Amino acid sequence: MKDRLQDFVNWFLDQSLRNKIGIIVAAAIAIILIGFLVFNIVYADAPLTGNDLTQYEASCISVGYQDLSTNIGKYNGQHVKFSGKVISITTNNGKTQLVISVTPVNGGWSTSDLIFVNYNAQTQFNMGDVVTVYGDVAGTYNYVSIYNGQLKIPKITARYIELAPVTSSSVVGVSFTSPTNNQTNSSNTDNSANITPINSSTPINTPNTSNTKPT
Repeated sequence: MKDRLQDFVNWFLDQSLRNKIGIIVAAAIAIILIGFLVFNIVYADAPLTGNDLTQYEASCISVGYQDLSTNIGKYNGQHVKFSGKVISITTNNGKTQLVISVTPVNGGWSTSDLIFVNYNAQTQFNMGDVVTVYGDVAGTYNYVSIYNGQLKIPKITARYIELAPVTSSSVVGVSFTSPTNNQTNSSNTDNSANITPINSSTPINTPNTSNTKPT
């Protein structure tokens, strides 16, 4: 190895100045290209933050699961977003792999409408969490389901994952038509022992609840 290196040095010194400059420029270009290649391999799929994330989220489109799964080639490489329930999650060497059910059915989630997600970072998510994934379509993944056997499901390379916002149940005001139906809903504690019968001779002060707003 040492002899070959010495032969190369001797060969290089024997070249004209013009050839030496050309060799140096070519070597520099090669080093830059290799650097870009290594950067893309290591960092191309890294999670996004700040303005880059904002722009990326804006570029993501919502796609129906059936459309994506039957036309994977059409969407390959495109930026998409999906929300669903985490049914499987593993973390290894700082990377996370998730399987997410993306179709709600009958108060639960589909056992067949699944996507496989690669995320180049660790997360704090757990099975059962409902999350939103922003990422690139990256072909398909062979997944073995305990319900449906082997499935070929869409594969997403995620650039960002967040907990999906939970829609809180709306609070509906109820008109009280009878004093006997008047009760406080702000606590789950059974206060029946503290309720004075309406026919008791003991005077009671009925709280004014007409301006009370649910919290």
